[in-house]
Amino acid sequence: MLLFERRHGETIVVDLRGPVDREQGDLPALLARLRALANKGCTDIVLNVEELTHVDSVIVGTIAHAYISASRAGATLRLQNVSPGLREMLAITKLDRVIEILEEDPGSLKSEV
Repeated sequence: MLLFERRHGETIVVDLRGPVDREQGDLPALLARLRALANKGCTDIVLNVEELTHVDSVIVGTIAHAYISASRAGATLRLQNVSPGLREMLAITKLDRVIEILEEDPGSLKSEV
């Protein structure tokens, strides 16, 4: 999994791309990066999951953990471009009631690749 950060005004957008490789420590690296952003004073973090190619309960748990860490640091963590599969997992766990999912046209925050 690759992580790309970009600033959009006061918002930091973190793009996730590719498959998650648990053997390479992708999930702890993601969690550490999101914690570092929150601890640096970033108060608005958007996790763009559009190009995340595999979603499972471990990823959902990592997102929940990142949300808690961001909240404790005084930041908000929102999700963008959520796939139907991830949306279903968030609904089953009721995390969709806690973590904001951006519904508006994501064009202004979408990656320019």
